Amino acid sequence: MEINKIYNKDAFELLFELEDESVDLIILDPNYQDWERFCADGLIVQAVRVLKKTGNILCFTKQPFDFELRKEVNHIFRREIVWTFTNGGAWVSNRMPLVSHQKIYHCVVDSKKSFFNERTRVDYSENTKSFKRSKKVFEGYQEEGKQFEKSKEGVWLRDHLHFNKPHTGKIPSKPQELYNILIKCYCPENGLVVEPFSGSGNFAKTCIKQNKNYIGSELDKKVFDYSITNVNELGEYEYDGENKTWILPIRHLETVAQRKKRYLLMEDPNQIGLFE
Repeated sequence: MEINKIYNKDAFELLFELEDESVDLIILDPNYQDWERFCADGLIVQAVRVLKKTGNILCFTKQPFDFELRKEVNHIFRREIVWTFTNGGAWVSNRMPLVSHQKIYHCVVDSKKSFFNERTRVDYSENTKSFKRSKKVFEGYQEEGKQFEKSKEGVWLRDHLHFNKPHTGKIPSKPQELYNILIKCYCPENGLVVEPFSGSGNFAKTCIKQNKNYIGSELDKKVFDYSITNVNELGEYEYDGENKTWILPIRHLETVAQRKKRYLLMEDPNQIGLFE
């Protein structure tokens, strides 16, 4: 199968075409209400089949759809990551708290061999300073405190990440910043990331920036068309070496906004201005 491409096909069809133990990171982000059906149909089984012994699986979910998934992955479950946000979802709720978080189940086939990069490349807070930790004293034992210095590789990965949802209307999408951290920490350089429910295609943009390969699939044709436009937009970005970031030259801003408008679901005219 050709890599660095998103296909307009079913998730199972994509997985069936992949070789055993060929993938470094699998991201599973279907419609959450379908998790019970996907578990019964063998989605996790197929994901494990194509995963390398050093690989990782990240499953997105939320209550109440997480129950069957948690049981299905129990034998490979490693850690739960909580993703919080303050936008999206219902504005009011009279009978229960408003939803402001989702879960990411981290799974592996071999916890001793699975790849993990503990540094996120996310900058430290401006308030973070170098300092010497206090002395450790316990029942007569003493140890001098170690010097703390900020790492050039950024802060450690924590099991709580906060990024607001992107404004893509009815196009399913996760924040680019969230993908940047997860793919950085769970996929090695030049590794292969597979997303069988690729939605907006943001995962592929992260792979391109981080020099990693990708394969995605999206069955909904309108969402698929949007994802192709979204990923192709990256070809117009330029790398700013001084600030170590990717920027979109001013000459491209209008054309990119126009193309994105074309693929948004037009039932909600208020979404038109989101990319301006």
